[in-house]
Amino acid sequence: MIFKIVDTKAIVSINEAVCIEGNNPFHCFDEGKVESALHSAFYPGTYPYHHGGIAKVAGALAIYICQAPAFEDGNKRTAALAAIIFLNANGLGINYPQYEDRDDLSRLIIDIAKGTLAIEATKNWFEAHKVRLRL
Repeated sequence: MIFKIVDTKAIVSINEAVCIEGNNPFHCFDEGKVESALHSAFYPGTYPYHHGGIAKVAGALAIYICQAPAFEDGNKRTAALAAIIFLNANGLGINYPQYEDRDDLSRLIIDIAKGTLAIEATKNWFEAHKVRLRL
């Protein structure tokens, strides 16, 4: 089975879109950071990738993009959207509790940015909340 991945151009486009949406400045400081994050997430290893499954790769993608801030603004939003877009491209989505005062995905991404959430916990969160999309 061949899996669809996101590339550097897609990540830069995602960031540009979130910056425009938020009326914030768009600037990519270093596309090399994006490429490095993608390489780390999609590194070939155990099937389908080193991280072990599409949902866990999405978690790794979120953490690597978030922790390698390549953009002037929107790094966390870009990380979350890149993970979701990657999941969607491969027939998956995420389903998680959303409350008036709390959004678990937002909290997860903020914890990643703070450096208080380990990669295994992030990958496990995506794995625990994955759902198959109905196409």
